[in-house]
Amino acid sequence: MDDRPQNLALSAVEGSSSEETFDNEPSGFEAEQYLSFFYTYKAKYFPFVYIPPTTTAQQLRHDRPILWLCIMTVASRSTPQQQVLGRKIRDTLAQEMMLKSGQTIDLLLGLLTYIGWSNYQIHSKPSLSVFTQLAVSLVYDLGLNRPVPRDNPLVALCIQSHNTPMIPTPRTMEERRAVLGCFLITSIVSSFLQKIDALRWTPHLDECLEVLNEKHESPIDDILVQQVRMQLIVEKVTRGPWNDGAIKTAERSNVPLCFYLNALQSQLQEVKSKIPPYLKDNEIVLAHFYSTQLTINETVLSSLPSSNNQADFQPVERLYACIESVKSWFEIFFTIPPIAYVGFPFSIFSQLVRCLSTLYRLSTLEDPAWERKSVQKTADLLVIFDQVIKNMEQVAAIAGQDNNGSTGEDTFSRTAKMFRSIRPGWEAKLGGLDSETVSTLPTLPVGTDIPLPEVTLTEQVDKDWLMDLFLPPNYQFQ
Repeated sequence: MDDRPQNLALSAVEGSSSEETFDNEPSGFEAEQYLSFFYTYKAKYFPFVYIPPTTTAQQLRHDRPILWLCIMTVASRSTPQQQVLGRKIRDTLAQEMMLKSGQTIDLLLGLLTYIGWSNYQIHSKPSLSVFTQLAVSLVYDLGLNRPVPRDNPLVALCIQSHNTPMIPTPRTMEERRAVLGCFLITSIVSSFLQKIDALRWTPHLDECLEVLNEKHESPIDDILVQQVRMQLIVEKVTRGPWNDGAIKTAERSNVPLCFYLNALQSQLQEVKSKIPPYLKDNEIVLAHFYSTQLTINETVLSSLPSSNNQADFQPVERLYACIESVKSWFEIFFTIPPIAYVGFPFSIFSQLVRCLSTLYRLSTLEDPAWERKSVQKTADLLVIFDQVIKNMEQVAAIAGQDNNGSTGEDTFSRTAKMFRSIRPGWEAKLGGLDSETVSTLPTLPVGTDIPLPEVTLTEQVDKDWLMDLFLPPNYQFQ
């Protein structure tokens, strides 16, 4: 919970006149509420920045004006205000990046906030890609992906009064969190869109991760460490040889896929073993764990063997593991009360979409070698889907989302409505799979791992449909 003093709102009201104002900006009192709301409900899900509880909204606006603006935007529960502030953010980012060539930590923190909760603001996939790449470019411009230079020739130009060179400022904890947060969110976006690259991991990021792990200033630092460690494994899946179009199929088949997947599973279990005891049952860490586990096993759905030499592929075992991962993820998801959904960043929405999409694919996979009934017994798609819809429909009322005066709806109402429009088609598909099908699988001796045929369902279309739930395709970037 947020323990920042309640009387700080008064000082914000008194001092707000000294700041540049704009249409529909939060009042000083509202700004304090929004900052507290962000700190309580949102920051823990994507902890790339630490704001001490003693920091007022006024102080934050003075020290980090762009970060302040982005926090006000994603923390506002007024849809019309979010829309106005969102336009202000885009104007500000354009000015800083294109006109002023701004290269500041404030700009990076603002961008990460904007991208991290892009399900509220960035309403087109191309725009999400652009902002993500801007964040990566800014990290490079700021040099946060490498150690602070010790012998920078520019330092020699900075001479103090006693003729001694100024010592370069050491890497700050704020900078370490920011660069790790940039890797995390760009990797998540990259993995989900599959069209852009994440911030490349460097030895210096290894150092930042270890420093943060050892000198954490806040409990949410530990959450960031666990998230980054797991996302590094996701990156290995994304960059695996089975995803490299430059590698020929014949070359890929020389090393069994299970070799890679088993190694990644072992790495994931090692990460889990190092989770601090007090985070063992943390819903944010567990959700990321099961999502990572799903990413590893889900590889079989897009990397089915085309070679006859696949005795070690074990696709059926991996597919059942996918179901268990999805089941475990939803068990964690449903422990979170709907009022807490207001804190969900892009990462949770992307995990939700991925789990639903994968469960749909496995629930409708047509082949006698695959037991769909066992899928239903383990994780019933429609039962889970109905519960998700029910929960999403409650959020606006419970959390006090205000859609008055807006041409659109809040993220959660829009999510529920889209899911309801999808449900009849999914139910019809599941109901039409009772007829017997002729197996396309080769007859193999008992105990031999069976390679499954390629899935020919419209899983990518369905995934895109769900994606457009919070990134509408007809949005006009302003």
